[in-house]
Amino acid sequence: MSVADLNHASEGVQYSDLVQSLESAIEIMHTERKTGLMGGKIKESFVELSIPKKLAIVGDLHGDLTSLRSILNGIGFEAFLGDPNNKLVFLGDYVDRGVNSVGVIFVVTRLKMKFPDSVILMRGNHEAPIEFPFPSHDLPGEVVRRYGYEKGKLVYNGKILPLFRLLTLATMIDESLFLVHGGVPTGDVDNNFREAISTADQTYLSNSIMEEILWNDPREEIGNEDAWEYSRRGIGKHFGVEISRKWLRLSGTKVIVRGHEPCQGYRIDHGGSIMTLFSCKEPYPKFQASYLLVANQDLNSLNDAIMLSQGVVRI
Repeated sequence: MSVADLNHASEGVQYSDLVQSLESAIEIMHTERKTGLMGGKIKESFVELSIPKKLAIVGDLHGDLTSLRSILNGIGFEAFLGDPNNKLVFLGDYVDRGVNSVGVIFVVTRLKMKFPDSVILMRGNHEAPIEFPFPSHDLPGEVVRRYGYEKGKLVYNGKILPLFRLLTLATMIDESLFLVHGGVPTGDVDNNFREAISTADQTYLSNSIMEEILWNDPREEIGNEDAWEYSRRGIGKHFGVEISRKWLRLSGTKVIVRGHEPCQGYRIDHGGSIMTLFSCKEPYPKFQASYLLVANQDLNSLNDAIMLSQGVVRI
């Protein structure tokens, strides 16, 4: 992955290049799951990392290749990712709504191909269109417009959907951060939470863990003793501060970092327990975009999302 690849993505990705990038990323991610290693520990859909030297986190991109390029240039991605002690984590929602979902997919899979131990690709709700269908999934149409019906259907069904199923659901960074796309589950949890999350993509028909991780949103006021309510999205739930604090205690971390909602770059909820990070501009012109960049000393001394916000970089 180089600056030239970024330029190539903006000009239009050739079909053969997209297929090769997807196939390489899929092979790497299969190997990670078989070995349990990927610059940290991975068990199916659950990743555990020690505190990295430097950490960059990217929220929703929604086909906004321009914002992704700004982020990668901002962190100096070739030098940053060339150090295996640094990590770049994407929180999901790479596709839909923006004009260049294909370019974003090409770039993030190219990054995974070249820097497999430094790049973590997590799953957003827009990467689960089969499990949880929703009307605004416009990626299949974009792929067909670019490559024609036969090739478009082939790459979407045969490469893109298999890639989506390999994206992880949660990343825990030792004693500091718990990363998800949408939110934390509201049901009873215990010390088996790692196992429950790691297999959630296989058990989504029998429990709501994957649905809630991908679709939940935090809210300040929940008017019942359960500390959650059904989401007005029609899928997922709203969860209150009690549930956030329960997950922080359980995981031994200080802040939940998630995406999933447009905001002015970032938002802090639940008294500093949660940070929402949003990283695209083009499909959401009324909102700001940002990413998070922190060093190990920041994570080692972390208390809450207010402290963490010092690492927010607006684009």
